[in-house]
Amino acid sequence: MTTTLEAEPAVGSEPITSGDDGPAAAEIVSTPSDPVRASKLKRLFHALTLLGLAGVATLVVVGITSGVLTSVASLREFVDGFGVFGPVAFIIAGALESVVPVIPGSGAIISAPVIFGYIKGAIFAYLATVVGSILVFAISRHAGRDLVVARFSERTLERYGKWLDHPKFTRYFAIAIAMPLAPDDVLCYLAGLTTMRWRTYLLIIFLCKPWGVLLYTTGVMAILKAVFPWLGL
Repeated sequence: MTTTLEAEPAVGSEPITSGDDGPAAAEIVSTPSDPVRASKLKRLFHALTLLGLAGVATLVVVGITSGVLTSVASLREFVDGFGVFGPVAFIIAGALESVVPVIPGSGAIISAPVIFGYIKGAIFAYLATVVGSILVFAISRHAGRDLVVARFSERTLERYGKWLDHPKFTRYFAIAIAMPLAPDDVLCYLAGLTTMRWRTYLLIIFLCKPWGVLLYTTGVMAILKAVFPWLGL
C-alpha cells in the first residue's frame, strides 16, 4: 500500500510518496537526488548566511555607535522616521529569515513587539512569517529535495522527514504550525516536497500561523518586562 498526500506534484524532484513497498520518507528526503547540486547549494547557503551575519553585525555596531540601539525609545523613533517603509522593510527581512537563517530563534517574532509595540508588532510578525512560509514552500517545490538537503542537517531531515508518509501528515502539519515553538521552517520546506496542494498549504498558513505568533510574542513581552523592566516596554 502506498500513502500519498493531497495531489499536485512538486516541480524540482519527485514528490515524497512512500509506504510499505518503498523506502521510508525520512530516508528519501535526507538523500539528495543530485549530490553535486546539493553540495553547491549547501556552499551557497553557507555563503549567504555568513554575509547575512556580517551585515547584521555591522548594523548592530552602527546602531550602538549612533545611539539608535541604546534604548527602545530611540529604536522606535528611528523606525517611525521611515514611515510605512519601516514595517515593509521589517516584513521583508523577517520573511527572508525563513529562507536564510541569519538570526536563529525567530528573530522577527522576538523583535517585532519591541520595535513596534505589542499589537502592531504581532501583526507585522504574522505578516513576516506568512510571507516567509510562502517563499519557503515555493522555493522547496521549485528547487526540490537537493535544496532541502543543503539547507538542513541529515539528522534534522531524518527526525522530521519520517512524518511525510503518515496518512495524517496534513493534520499534524497544521497543528505544528499553530504551535509557538515548532520548527516551522523545516516543516514548510518538507511540505514543499510533498504533493500537498497550494490552496491547502495557504489555508493552513493563514489560519494557523496567528496562534503561534500571538503565543510567542505574548511570551516574549512577558519575559522582557519581567527580566528587563528598565526597557520600558
